[in-house]
Amino acid sequence: MIERRTRPDRAKALTVNAGLALLEKDGRAAAALFMEEAGVPLPVIARVLSEPDKRRAADLR
Repeated sequence: MIERRTRPDRAKALTVNAGLALLEKDGRAAAALFMEEAGVPLPVIARVLSEPDKRRAADLR
């Protein structure tokens, strides 16, 4: 399966980046809750929080 490296949904991309910024400031639980409440799919939340090396190029690193 080919992994997409860009996100077609700009609003979700901004939400993920805000969640990643929150991760640095307030921790994993706060970031996960923020993204979940904003409608980011749980598999995406798990990937960006647990596997930083698998984040998309546009995500905060």
